[in-house]
Amino acid sequence: MVDIHSHILPGLDDGAKTLDESVAMCRLAEDDGITVIVATPHAHDGVHETHAASKLRQKVDELNETLGGRPHVQVGCELRLTHDIVKLVQSGETAPTIADGSYVLVEFPHALVPPGSDRALFDLMSCGYRPIIAHPERNLLLMSEPARFYELVEQGVLGQVDAGSLTGQFGKRVQKTARTMLESGLVHIIASDCHNTRSRVPGMSRAVAAAAEMIGDEYAGGMSKDNPLAVVQSQSIPFRPAPVLPRKRRNWLPF
Repeated sequence: MVDIHSHILPGLDDGAKTLDESVAMCRLAEDDGITVIVATPHAHDGVHETHAASKLRQKVDELNETLGGRPHVQVGCELRLTHDIVKLVQSGETAPTIADGSYVLVEFPHALVPPGSDRALFDLMSCGYRPIIAHPERNLLLMSEPARFYELVEQGVLGQVDAGSLTGQFGKRVQKTARTMLESGLVHIIASDCHNTRSRVPGMSRAVAAAAEMIGDEYAGGMSKDNPLAVVQSQSIPFRPAPVLPRKRRNWLPF
């Protein structure tokens, strides 16, 4: 499996605190069957310090040297959506793309989808980048109205569901939203979003098994192997079902 969302670089955000913890997290990932893991520290979220891409690459190199390439770590970041997102990504100074390719892991604020998000993401795609929205199933607005995410997927945006969302770690409401998005073809990649070796551990196999019960083994495997591998190789993802509009609920809110 390939994990495109993790907080394994030490001392950068709310993830691993030390190199020893980073190594322990990577060993857990390897034991679970993960061969490639993308380090995606928070960037430009107004909470955690945003680090220079050169520092992130230095941390990745140090971790790879310690691990001996098992699993292999790639650079990236979890970039908060702002109206300056195109400039941030194009500069490459503080917002590295996944494995320095064409995919960008983008995070919405927890409670909402900012007005104008569709335009900002369209501009990003117009410049040749391919945005992947991190854990849309955990966004409060999209939990209330998952159909809103359908519009972005129709536009060309991809969705990444957290492993813990599928297994129920974040509660039944998040789990229900994850299932709705999965069955509606609105998410395309499963990732761990791991932060530590205790409460937010590496690993995706349990989530893949849960997804297989919902959508079948082939698609679940595609979400954990073929699609994320294509992402780190900067290629088009092979498993991309036609999205289906989920049932609308009340409290329809605009972007």
